[in-house]
Amino acid sequence: MGSVAIAVVASPSSAAACNGYVGLTFDDGPTGSTSALLSVLRNNGVRATMFNVGQNVQNNRSAAQAQVSAGMWVANHSWNHAHMTSMSQSQMQSDLSQTSSAIQSATGSRPQLFRPPYGETNSTLQSVASSLGMRQVIWDVDSQDWNGASVSQIVSNAGRLQAGQVILMHDGIQNTRDAIPQIMANLTSRNLCPGMISP
Repeated sequence: MGSVAIAVVASPSSAAACNGYVGLTFDDGPTGSTSALLSVLRNNGVRATMFNVGQNVQNNRSAAQAQVSAGMWVANHSWNHAHMTSMSQSQMQSDLSQTSSAIQSATGSRPQLFRPPYGETNSTLQSVASSLGMRQVIWDVDSQDWNGASVSQIVSNAGRLQAGQVILMHDGIQNTRDAIPQIMANLTSRNLCPGMISP
């Protein structure tokens, strides 16, 4: 997949303490607990990338707007989290386009990043995303939160993050929200800061 560039988007006061940047990402939102996630992120000074599912955005526009208001970056995670590599090129185009339109309608900005559901991709899907002005982003570290990982396991997995890497987490998981303060404490101790994944 190649590495991604993490752009520096930090306040001047915190920039001095940052020797590197990591991408914290949350998939599958917005959910019924997006506001709880945003509260934890704000309280811990975190800006993250939210890979949103199109139909969730359509059904919960205010939560998508709240993500942007909280300083998060909103990106495309397909319309309904299907296995996209089994789709035709025109189906892929329709799916991603519909999702980007829903996100733009709710938030006012068009996604520049795309994460394929399950991390499943191929050259056709990458070229479709590219044709729609989006860069594909997978992940370097899987928090395993989707797999029932405990708070301590999620914190431990996040502890493997190195500068320039991206971690996969999910909206709607209590253990993930509970892990964020410890994840941030670990990153801070290593002079790593959450940054924006550059398109």
